[in-house]
Amino acid sequence: MKHICPECGDNSTGGFYPFCSLHCRSIDLSRWLSDEYKIAGDTVDMAVEDIEKDN
Repeated sequence: MKHICPECGDNSTGGFYPFCSLHCRSIDLSRWLSDEYKIAGDTVDMAVEDIEKDN
C-alpha cells in the first residue's frame, strides 16, 4: 500500500511514517507547537485546585 506524506505529498517511508522525512515531520511538529493546529472543542479553564480535586 502506498502512503503519502501529509506535508509534501511524497511517498512516506517507514522511518518517519506518516511523513517522508525528518524535515516534514519537524514542520508538522513546529505547527503544533506554535498553535497553528488546534483540536476542535470548547476551551476548558480549570483552576489547579479543580484538577487536583478530580485526581
